[in-house]
Amino acid sequence: MSPIIRYFTVASLLYLVLGTGLGLAMALYPQSAGYLLLAHVHFLLLGFIAMMIYSVGYHVLPRFSGFNLYSEFLITVQFYLTNIGLIGMALTWIILKDAASGFYAVLILGLFASMEFIGICIFVFNNIMTLSGKGGKMTP
Repeated sequence: MSPIIRYFTVASLLYLVLGTGLGLAMALYPQSAGYLLLAHVHFLLLGFIAMMIYSVGYHVLPRFSGFNLYSEFLITVQFYLTNIGLIGMALTWIILKDAASGFYAVLILGLFASMEFIGICIFVFNNIMTLSGKGGKMTP
């Protein structure tokens, strides 16, 4: 397993702890749910679940198809884009709290959400190219 795929797995597990920690914080301090809820949900869905899917997908799909990964470089780009995008969105929601609907908050959230979306598109593109054999045939 390449190091960057391992990073996706480790990041996924860290987001699981972070997301459930925010859930615990909301349970203990219900007033925080207004500004922690979106971060909590995104850390669990985009952080834990999506990152684990990226990790497993990049590791397993080439072996199932018999083709090499199309681009390790794209995996690295995706890793940084999705992590920066996710952390940026979560921090924006938490820090801005009540101002999250203001112009600058929406602009900042849009930037980070776009990074997340581009990362997802990279995952889809990289796997389609891998499954179509553009990375070359695996050698036994």
